[in-house]
Amino acid sequence: MKINPLMNQNPQKLNTEMATERFPIRILSEKTNIGTSTLRAWERRYGLLHPARTPKGHRLYNVQDVQHVLKIVDLLNDGHSLPAIAEMLSVNQTGSENDEAISNVAPSFEMSSIWQDFMQSTLDAVSDFNIERIDAIYNEASSLYPLDMVTDRLIQPTLTRLGEAWKQHPERGIAEEHFYSSWLKNRLGARFHHAYTNARGARIVCACAPGSYHETGLMLFSLSALARGYRVLYFGADMPLNQLHYITRRSAAKAVVLSVYDQMSPAQNTQLTQLVRDLPTPLFIGGAGQLDDSAAFETAGGILLGASISVALRVFENHIPVYPEKRETPRSK
Repeated sequence: MKINPLMNQNPQKLNTEMATERFPIRILSEKTNIGTSTLRAWERRYGLLHPARTPKGHRLYNVQDVQHVLKIVDLLNDGHSLPAIAEMLSVNQTGSENDEAISNVAPSFEMSSIWQDFMQSTLDAVSDFNIERIDAIYNEASSLYPLDMVTDRLIQPTLTRLGEAWKQHPERGIAEEHFYSSWLKNRLGARFHHAYTNARGARIVCACAPGSYHETGLMLFSLSALARGYRVLYFGADMPLNQLHYITRRSAAKAVVLSVYDQMSPAQNTQLTQLVRDLPTPLFIGGAGQLDDSAAFETAGGILLGASISVALRVFENHIPVYPEKRETPRSK
């Protein structure tokens, strides 16, 4: 039997070595699912990170920085603003963080007002058909906050408001919704191309179910999946189900994600249920639409993701890890 050489080392020494191991900002981004531009903004504008530097000035981080970033994300999700988080954490910069003291701080509701301001500014810019202002608002939000948070608290609420305006004010609402959706597709498409060049994880297929032409939700899901490291094969709207078996086999994809916008017919539901049994990979269904018989779909092995993109991503990650663990090949004796 081959002995792992690490077993003979002092555990305390190993922990020390792990704590002092340095890696670049790209690795910190992969470990935390926070974009590199956001990490730089947290450092530059709020002093939330204090990386070491190489002789050439490149940032270097360690496992403590990973924990620090995850703590920041937890505080953001609890409702604290970035300035408030910077103030809370600043007292602990010279020592270890006092988690108990931080957890006892009441959430700052300034956070919700920040997203209200972002959304209202976006709606005002849309009503003026002002692409430059929409770009500026999105750039500011996405440079300071994680992509999932921007999606959940700015993009999806803005789309909902514009959808409501479509019904209440048809004389302008339709034009505004089309204008913003067109801008969003173009913007996400550019980010999609850039993100794919950096993805190294499991390959997944993303498409809209037959009859579904609203791609925005699928694009947002796909972009967030790319940010996590998944290699997304994007097929867009109205994908025939009979193509998916060929695609997954030829691409060696690990999963298929279908977006459903409208109510699926009984015939389509039957097709999906049969597809679950035929595909060599798991089949996931997400989006605002519903299946005619979701119980039959799940009984066959299909997995429902729901309409919330952040929740859908967590469910998806639990089933399909970004980087599947490699199994060691047994050694011959």
